[in-house]
Amino acid sequence: MLSIARLAARLRMLNSASGGVYSTADLAVILDRPHPARLTESIRTLLREGVLARVRRGLYVDHLTGYRPEVVGQRWIAPSYLSTEAALDRHGLCDTGVSAYTYVTGRLLLRRETARKVLDRRTFIYRHVAAHLFFGYRSEAGVLLAEPEKAVLDFLYFLYKGQHSVLSPGDIDYSRLDERRFKQYLRRFRQAGFANHAHNWFGKQGARG
Repeated sequence: MLSIARLAARLRMLNSASGGVYSTADLAVILDRPHPARLTESIRTLLREGVLARVRRGLYVDHLTGYRPEVVGQRWIAPSYLSTEAALDRHGLCDTGVSAYTYVTGRLLLRRETARKVLDRRTFIYRHVAAHLFFGYRSEAGVLLAEPEKAVLDFLYFLYKGQHSVLSPGDIDYSRLDERRFKQYLRRFRQAGFANHAHNWFGKQGARG
């Protein structure tokens, strides 16, 4: 069996590419442990020595070198993409300093505790959408991130549905949005009431500017 130092070194070499987040299948390849019993033994050793930390069954983070929280959140509940408050902050569309990692997912969230998770004092929040609304994101440095226009629409949509936020629609800098893409994405929501709500918000922002 490889020493702890050599096992940790293998993880460290791939940390940048993986974001320091690994599934059991990832670890089987990285640690060269195709046999389930040997893989389980290696993972338990790395957990005991503080090299790995368990996120949930089958998902681990590099606790020694570090990990990217946004990657953890994306893999904790998948498929999901970073959107609403966190994406607005990342795109520079608001300056409120949102600290939680907020995601949109197509998976059903059957229990309230499923929609809010905490790891190392970091909060991850998930909001469910129907399959036809799971769009409007791109891959950026290994993270699926909502386009600015979709991040705004997701945010407005959940507020419209009665969910709360530390932000208000007036906190968003609309001037950097592509109006054509905003309206194109809005049509895909297929809800006349929300469409009127979002159009009114955009028009009010223009009047304020």
